[in-house]
Formats: sequence, structure tokens, C-alpha cells
Amino acid sequence: MYSLTLARLMSGAGGWLLLVGQGFWLWMLIDCMKNEGPRSEWRYVLFFGNVAGALAYFVARWLPNNPIPLPGFFRRWTYKQKLWNAKAAVHNIGNAHQYGILGDVYFEMGDMTEAQKAYQKAIEKNPKHQGGLWGLAQISMQTKDYLAAKQYLDTLNKIDPEARFGEVSLLYGKVLVELQEWQEAKVHLERDIRHWSHPESSVMLAKILIQEGQREEAKDRLETMIARVQASPMYHHRRHQSAIQQAKKLLRSLNS
Repeated sequence: MYSLTLARLMSGAGGWLLLVGQGFWLWMLIDCMKNEGPRSEWRYVLFFGNVAGALAYFVARWLPNNPIPLPGFFRRWTYKQKLWNAKAAVHNIGNAHQYGILGDVYFEMGDMTEAQKAYQKAIEKNPKHQGGLWGLAQISMQTKDYLAAKQYLDTLNKIDPEARFGEVSLLYGKVLVELQEWQEAKVHLERDIRHWSHPESSVMLAKILIQEGQREEAKDRLETMIARVQASPMYHHRRHQSAIQQAKKLLRSLNS
């Protein structure tokens, strides 16, 4: 009787729901084992909570570290009030600060054309407006206009070398690599690693060292970075999974 009931359940819509639920549970379990560490209490939540535990893990741990990009029309609807406020501030006050905020709203919505216009207006009002310069640098990077991005970042660095807590330094390193300005990139990335410890900078520097034939130094840089990130808090470790994977792939190629 039990086997007959189970067979009927599996053959209908319930069977598909059961399979989807177990697949989702397995996905969250693998993510937990990969990213949460051997002593994480989330393993017990998943083991004993099954699909309900997987849903809890998805909301509490997976989503904050893997934001899902929203469709453009949904972002516009979500940011409707925010955009209205930003436009009103530009109309009523119209300083560089207000244009910078308007640019940020458009940038978050994914409207790069309007964001660029707002950022450009911000630096017209104030050539040293950091928000406008940073926004234009990011957009230039996205459109692969690396020379323009470098110019904006150079200006930002002159205004404040500590701007945006190292984000400017990291993006500047990426721009130099894209422009294939290897020597300047190497010097900058070494300075960035000393000051900001960006894992991505270690990967970029290792690639330059490999090009120069300095394989052992590249290995040392990668191994040091991996050890440092693995010893860091779990949030930092999860945040830099992409850099860790790239570093491990490079190490495998160096050891082969």
C-alpha cells in the first residue's frame, strides 16, 4: 500500500515538486559545505531541516552573498520613488552632490546612459566631485574605454588616495592590466597588495609575473593570498571565492 501511494505521488505533480525540493536542498547543502566551514551550525540546520532548512539557508546565507540581478523594468519600478526624489533634488537645488545622487540611482537601475549624463553634470558643477568621477570611471570600464577610465581614476587618486576604501586602487590596477601597461601595473598592484590586500590584485600580479617567467614568485604570491583569505572571517572568504578559484587554477597550471 505504501509503495503504491509513493508511486502515485511520484508520477504526478507531487513527484516533480519532491524532486525540485530535494534538488534545491542538495544545492544549498553543497554550497554550505563549500563555503561555511566544517564547524558551521548551518550543516545541522540543512541535515535536519531538509527543504525548510534549505529555504532558511537560502534567505539567510546564500542571497546576501549572491545578489540576484533584477530585470530592468522591475528595477525601474522598485526605484521609482528614489528616482523621483533624486530628480526633485536636482530640480530644486542642482548642485554637484544632487547630480551625483541622481547618477547613482540610474547606475543602480542599470540605465548607464542617464547615469553618465548625471555624473558628467556633477563634475561640470564641481570637477573634484568624487562620486561623479567614480561613476564615470565605472561606466568607462564597462564600455571598455580604458583610457577614459584611467583619466578619471588618476584625478580621483590626486584628490584622495584613500578614496572609496581601496576600490579606486583596485579598479586602477584592472585598467592598467587592460591597457597592457605591464610595468606600471606591476608597481601599482604590489602597492595595492601591501596597502589594501585585494586578492584580485594578487591574481593579476601573478599573471604578470608568469608572463615575465617568474613562476616561483607567482606561486608564492598566489599561495600567500589563498592562505590569507582562508584565515580571514567567513564573509571575507565567501566574497572572494572568484579570486580564490582563479588562483587555484593558476597554481595547477604552474605545478603541471
